[in-house]
Amino acid sequence: MGFMDWVRGSGRERLVEMPTSYGRVEVPVLHIHTANLSPDTDEKIVILTTTPVVLEELRGMRGAVQFVAHDERAVTFVPSKSAEAPVLDPKHGWIIPVSPATARELQALPAGPGEHELESIHLGLVLE
Repeated sequence: MGFMDWVRGSGRERLVEMPTSYGRVEVPVLHIHTANLSPDTDEKIVILTTTPVVLEELRGMRGAVQFVAHDERAVTFVPSKSAEAPVLDPKHGWIIPVSPATARELQALPAGPGEHELESIHLGLVLE
């Protein structure tokens, strides 16, 4: 890939952007961190630890929704037409794209506490 291809975005993973409007939901637990998918790769998985309320909100998602908790980075889930990577924005916190495939996975998850790794995006949910 040449320099001009890189500038035009050819071959790069598309990144989700922060929406101008979104719903805001306060939750008591919201912690997010990353981990390597395996020791042999630099690929990361984003792991969100929160409450089952977040999953219920995501199931009813009609637009972007931001989750906030005291002294934690905000996490904003944004509808997306295609699979994109989660992004950490220094000003806005984590921005997580929700493609149609991701939305279907979220709908299929059991309600209540549990640990889930989504296949459509590098995202793990720990619901306590």
